[in-house]
Amino acid sequence: MGVSARVRAAVVVSLAFAWVAAAANFAHAGDPTLVWHTIETPHFVIHYHEPLGEVAEHVAAAAEHSHTVLVPVFGHEPEEKTQVVLVDNTDGANGFASVIPRNRIQLFASAPFSSSTLNDHDDWLYLLVAHEYSHILHLDSIGGIARWVNKVLGKTWAPNQVQPRWVIEGIATYQESAQSSGGRIRSAIFDMDLRAATLADEAHDLDAMSTLPRNWPHGNTAYLYGSHFLKYIFDRHGADKLRAMSWAYGSMPIPYGINRSIQTATGYTFEELRGDWDQHLRDKYSLQFEAVERAGVRAGRRLTFTAQTNRSPRYSDDGDAILWLQGDGYEPSALRRMPVDGNVGHATEYARIERLGEYDVLADGSMVVEQSGSYQSNYSFQDLYLWDRETQTAERLTRGLRAREPAISPDERWLAFKINAASQSRLAVMPLRPYAPHRILWEGEDRFDQADAPAWSPDGAEIALSVWRRGGERDIVIVDVDSGESTALTRDRAIDLAPVFSPDGRYLYYVSDRSGIYNVYAFDREHQRTYQVTNVVGGAFSPDVSPDGTRMVYEGFGVGGYDLYEITLDPARWTEPVAFANIRPEPVEIRNQPAPVIEARPYRPIETLAPQSYTVELAATPDERLLSLGTGGGDVVGHHGYGLGLTVDLDSGDLDVAGSYSYSRLWPSLRVSAARSLNQRGGVLIDGVNNSYLQEAYRLTGSVSVPALRTDRGGGNIALDYNLDWLRVLDEPFVEPDPNQLLPRRASDARFAGLALRWSYSNARGNIYTIGGQEGQSLSASMRLDHPELGSDALALTLSYRWDAFRTLPWSPTSSLSLRLAGGLRINANGQSGIFALGGAPEQNIVQSIIDSSRTGTSGYLRGYPARVAIGRQYHLLNLEYRQQLFEIERGLSTLPVFVRRVHVAGLLDAGDAFSGEFDVRDFKLGVGASLRLDMVFGYFIPGSLDIGYARGLIHEGIGESWVLLTGSL
Repeated sequence: MGVSARVRAAVVVSLAFAWVAAAANFAHAGDPTLVWHTIETPHFVIHYHEPLGEVAEHVAAAAEHSHTVLVPVFGHEPEEKTQVVLVDNTDGANGFASVIPRNRIQLFASAPFSSSTLNDHDDWLYLLVAHEYSHILHLDSIGGIARWVNKVLGKTWAPNQVQPRWVIEGIATYQESAQSSGGRIRSAIFDMDLRAATLADEAHDLDAMSTLPRNWPHGNTAYLYGSHFLKYIFDRHGADKLRAMSWAYGSMPIPYGINRSIQTATGYTFEELRGDWDQHLRDKYSLQFEAVERAGVRAGRRLTFTAQTNRSPRYSDDGDAILWLQGDGYEPSALRRMPVDGNVGHATEYARIERLGEYDVLADGSMVVEQSGSYQSNYSFQDLYLWDRETQTAERLTRGLRAREPAISPDERWLAFKINAASQSRLAVMPLRPYAPHRILWEGEDRFDQADAPAWSPDGAEIALSVWRRGGERDIVIVDVDSGESTALTRDRAIDLAPVFSPDGRYLYYVSDRSGIYNVYAFDREHQRTYQVTNVVGGAFSPDVSPDGTRMVYEGFGVGGYDLYEITLDPARWTEPVAFANIRPEPVEIRNQPAPVIEARPYRPIETLAPQSYTVELAATPDERLLSLGTGGGDVVGHHGYGLGLTVDLDSGDLDVAGSYSYSRLWPSLRVSAARSLNQRGGVLIDGVNNSYLQEAYRLTGSVSVPALRTDRGGGNIALDYNLDWLRVLDEPFVEPDPNQLLPRRASDARFAGLALRWSYSNARGNIYTIGGQEGQSLSASMRLDHPELGSDALALTLSYRWDAFRTLPWSPTSSLSLRLAGGLRINANGQSGIFALGGAPEQNIVQSIIDSSRTGTSGYLRGYPARVAIGRQYHLLNLEYRQQLFEIERGLSTLPVFVRRVHVAGLLDAGDAFSGEFDVRDFKLGVGASLRLDMVFGYFIPGSLDIGYARGLIHEGIGESWVLLTGSL
């Protein structure tokens, strides 16, 4: 039974509708009780939910200032106002920008924590808006053919989007600092990362920069390398070259020619410029290294050797051990414990707590921990838990309070922490018991001041913390617990972090970048003097002092990440710090008043609901010519989403139509879709010959979906669907009665209508350097009932299930087992034959799959047998894979859009059968095989795996089968 080109076109249009609706749903803040408003400036429309009105006004001022300074940089001003959606549904600091089909920015209100790579800024909301608006101006710089296509179809083509992330993110990150006195170009954390890689001769090449490298600094590679490389180019050749490069590429109809664009602007390719930049970095960081050596390196004894993440070290109360959180990219992160005077080789696992943030330790070894979790199904907030060492269980202390960075008082009666909400972090204290009332102890003088990293004094009378204040100052402040009065220990443009008192209270240690490299400093409260404790080449962070005051453990940065170091505290070796020299320009201060803001009004979805763009596809075969038209849209916040489309047969005039609509303003998300299509079907048997006929199909689907079973380890969803398929025969081949022929099989009209209940849950997870899932499981099940009362011709029940389980094997972190068990059962009241079929690997056009970004799965097949070798009303299939990495490659071809990550193999075992009679495991077909898989990245962004395999069926009807497929990356 074949499928015509008309059906394929209809499927493409239907998928486009689903994508539009899904994209609209992703945009919204989720909570249906939120009250949304809109304010407007000359160049922006800002949508926000309460209580973010004051934050939205600040965003409006920051956006207008960004427009003023950035439009001349890019030589481009958008034709329409940019839509900005402001939400506060997470404690993470981030934002997103897109230009298709409209210019849209989404901002998360939370500011970054003090030790984040984003910690250096004049004003967080301004930095965030400037970064995202740089994306808008860059990606919206569209010339040449694309500009004219967009005038006809709406904005569907933005050439600058098809560039490596290091160009896109590098430009925006570069502008953070070019338009302020902060930003990541000036960040000592970013500089530290690049310094370590350069001195070790392990900096990423252009090939890794141009894709998505797994190696450190992982996703930050695009921001770090892109911004510094482009700054070098623009410093050397002129800041105007950014505009020239942006327009050169934005006017190219053929993608991937990034060397042509920079050569047009500067006369040099990126390869030529990269060699010069490498030499510049070696010269720069060699001088820094020599300066540290001349002053005398003071670093501790190295305790761990995995790099990646070794963070938040804490001495136990008796001083006999060090606790810390370790994540090496191969195994799940866990709290570990090592004895003092030992190293990581003597360490044992202390606790494995999902989504663990900061923590503090009680005398008995129990802990107060910060943990992220789902709140009211729509929010990802931090809360505090009391983890009991004896029972290995956690008791919730706060719910929805957005409490972070716990610090336990010396008498263990009180808990200090910060509370995050509406772009502000405040210091709070509460009794150490569940849901106790809290008191705000410090919230700064300015609306957007931020509190971080509280630490108690030994007598419990004071709390030190790192605070961010207007003007970009991040300093150490000491707060009196009783009165709430605060004293600034530092006040300058250096970034001061992570305070901790000595056990006798004399010294207050903290981390600062005042020398250009993060080091630990000590403030002598008795003599009111500051000393530099460490002097390292990489960086020193998160110090903790032993109970006897003689040692300090800290995070030390080196190539590939963070390790732990321990240093003896000897004041005789400490040095006077060099005077802090502020060489930054004046900070940009954003005030709300200068931005002309139209008075807030209720949010009206209708204002942004109109279609923004259209798609046109022409498909021609020897039999037919088809024209497909599609459009879709949704309001900018994401309450509504829709898609519409049609396919016309240019020869016959036959018309297929489809549409979908989604609504997310209720707790369950709602979606409805409908389609009418004409399909050439097979199955009319005349004297044993299969003939085709024309079928008209009407399809209607309604779906309600709700999140369910949210746990610390995973989450799931429940969905209820109604589906109606009405199939009508329009043109059946003529059958003349003839007693000499076989009895003909006729086509007939049919209605299938039923309710389906679907449930899924997953706590499966993998790690950065492993292959696919490494632990946990995923489960899904569905049940559909077709019934005459629901509009169906017949009564039928369909059940299906799937279970995936994963296990790491002990001999290698890149060895694992993957088990999939799936099946289905259809019970028909009229005795109709089965609907399930097994046999063979799928067919695939690999070239078309690369173009369409479509992938097959790696399992779910009965390999080693002919297609449809088993058919029935019931099926069960088991797939078992042994996976093993062979080589890590991590290589590409400079700036070309192909990158090879690694090679791994899989041993395959398939067992399954489809049947209509009784279940008998002896009838099951068994196949074994092997697969060689090459993980790759195409087009800078799109992962895939080239799967080359062979399987042999071991039971009757088994064959030798080989395949080459493009699958999703594990």
